[in-house]
Amino acid sequence: MCQEGVYDRAVAAIKFAKASGFRVNINATLFDTAASEQVAQFFNEITQIGIDGITVSPGYAYERAPDQEHFLNRRRTKELFRGIFKRGGRRWSFNQSILFLDFLAGNQSYHCTPWGNPTRNYFGWQRPCYLLGEGYAETFKELMEETDWDAYGTGNYEKCANCMVHSGYEATAVMDSVRNPLKVAKLALRGIRTEGEMAPEISLYRQRPARYVFSSHVEQAMARLGGRDKRAQSPSGAD
Repeated sequence: MCQEGVYDRAVAAIKFAKASGFRVNINATLFDTAASEQVAQFFNEITQIGIDGITVSPGYAYERAPDQEHFLNRRRTKELFRGIFKRGGRRWSFNQSILFLDFLAGNQSYHCTPWGNPTRNYFGWQRPCYLLGEGYAETFKELMEETDWDAYGTGNYEKCANCMVHSGYEATAVMDSVRNPLKVAKLALRGIRTEGEMAPEISLYRQRPARYVFSSHVEQAMARLGGRDKRAQSPSGAD
């Protein structure tokens, strides 16, 4: 928030909510300025407060972000999370699948499932995911059936090259968990591996170049909605 005292106010609010009987989860998005020691200490502190769950994810370099310099690449993401989990991962309560956390530590070779967490906003159903805005569908059926899903994801699209965000990869991890419950059980017993060779990375050789079209899609959606508003305000319902 770039303001002094915000952290203390947030902690006070969490304590008040817990004292009032509410469950409280936090969402932690990490950037390349994060240090594993500091993140681990932060997770220890909020666990002591009594937080019920932690959602954690690396920041994604979405095109409309004003600061493009502090997003993580995939190698840096894996090294960061290995350092974090090495410092006490079993003590913290994550509300994410353990296979997704194992993926963040570089131990799983997953492809994105871009339709795993669909987003609907004021403009409609956002294509292809909430991180990338490259068009809108008016219905869920249109989103699912008319979106070229194979055109997105790491290895398929330049914009997705460094993404390891839960919105696409958590769905992949959950499907893997359902197919391989013994894999999940073994991982839960031994914990997330934080040393040794990492799983093979996805090749970027065939990825298509990025198309920077977010602004134009927003402008088109605004114009379309503006036309609807005018028709709604017309007594006859016509232009």
